Amino acid sequence: MKTYDIFPEPIGSYIVGRTQMDFDYTASDHSKRKLTAFVYYPSDSSEGKAASTYMFPEVYEMFHERPLVTVLKDVFSIDIKTRCYDDLALSGKEKRYPVLFYVCGGGGSPEWGTVLCTDLASKGYVVVSIGHQNSTMYKRKDGSLFNISMDFSDVIMSFSEDPRMQALSGKMVMRPDDETAIDMCHNVLTLPILAKLTEFSELQAEDVRYVADYLYKLDSGELISIFKGRLQLDIGMGIVGHSYGGPTTAIVCRDDDRFVCGVGLDSGAFGLLDSDLKKPFLFLFSEPNYNMNAVIGSNNSKGTYYFSVDRVAHLDYCDIVFTCVNEEVRGERDAMEMRNIVTDYTKNFFDHYILHKAANVESLAYDGVDLIRKTSSK
Repeated sequence: MKTYDIFPEPIGSYIVGRTQMDFDYTASDHSKRKLTAFVYYPSDSSEGKAASTYMFPEVYEMFHERPLVTVLKDVFSIDIKTRCYDDLALSGKEKRYPVLFYVCGGGGSPEWGTVLCTDLASKGYVVVSIGHQNSTMYKRKDGSLFNISMDFSDVIMSFSEDPRMQALSGKMVMRPDDETAIDMCHNVLTLPILAKLTEFSELQAEDVRYVADYLYKLDSGELISIFKGRLQLDIGMGIVGHSYGGPTTAIVCRDDDRFVCGVGLDSGAFGLLDSDLKKPFLFLFSEPNYNMNAVIGSNNSKGTYYFSVDRVAHLDYCDIVFTCVNEEVRGERDAMEMRNIVTDYTKNFFDHYILHKAANVESLAYDGVDLIRKTSSK
């Protein structure tokens, strides 16, 4: 298996800056939320700057503390160089830049989408990746460390070990017809164990909305930053999520009209059984995951794309495609090819629905990436 010392060169012409921000707020359930976020953005020069640290070593060391992620401790390395640089000046090439959010998988870290976030920022987007309390691991700018909570770890483990879920998993078939997939997805989403999982997804969505509010304050100048008057918020924002971050992405689209479209990377539909997202949505996934999200396309009045990707594993949709040191958790595709697939489909989708460019995901052509379903706007 090929190993990498440095992430791939970004696809765009901008140098990529990264800055970290901490947030504190009280959620609707009265819990005190302490978040962090990495913001990737276009810049013109990195002169005199060393590349940003990838994942903080203190966060990596927390892997042995939770059964949910202990298995990952020996399958990937954080000793890789990024292609972004801390606290650069925002590029002066454009007056304002469009905004996206990235949501990592449950039990992951907000840095796990660095390649995708860097690619998108190099093409002129500002991209925000949040560390969500309870469900992800991160180090705040103030130095405090947050591991996934035992409650979250337990509910994820309980879901995977639930006898009814295991029975349904055994019945999932590759490339099911739409009716079969929708019926299976309905059966999964009505499992009682999903109620608690949905609570965590709803909290993550609330985190996104809070940080979006914060961006409006940065743009208005109410809060001082390099982003004053520089965020193109009037055209709407986009959001992409991997794995457990996917349902958060869909919930945000459903509940917040400031977000105009979303992308789910090998994700499910927890908490979205009867939801109309009212926004264009795209799924890029590995079989048999269509069984886990098919109902979204049935309910979404603005249309949904389902692209199936063969020969890849679940973690190939994030940075582990480059940081992996254990081939057993990797799929068969070359890491660079998989990166190109994820970046191309995500970027083209956002370019079309946010920037109103002619870009069209249906025009992309990769061997083994097939459009298996497209629902039209109602």
